[in-house]
Amino acid sequence: MVLAELGGQITSALRRMSDSTLVDKTVVEACLKEICQALLQADVNVKLVVELKKSVLKAIESDESAAGVNKRRTIERSVFKELVKMLDP
Repeated sequence: MVLAELGGQITSALRRMSDSTLVDKTVVEACLKEICQALLQADVNVKLVVELKKSVLKAIESDESAAGVNKRRTIERSVFKELVKMLDP
């Protein structure tokens, strides 16, 4: 049950980000904050959550300079990649 709630909260955070007309730093920060809060509520280790947030921000910054990159997709992919990495070290 906890896993389903966690998935729902993460999906909700990503959907809110996707629904926004402009994805700027405040939208990204709000999305990551929601995801981190959901992970912490699900009793995920704080160090892992901080590492996830740093890794996602780093991926966004590295892809930001590339032309024609969809920022929403970059964020979604980065979050997914980090969650998989967290579960399968």
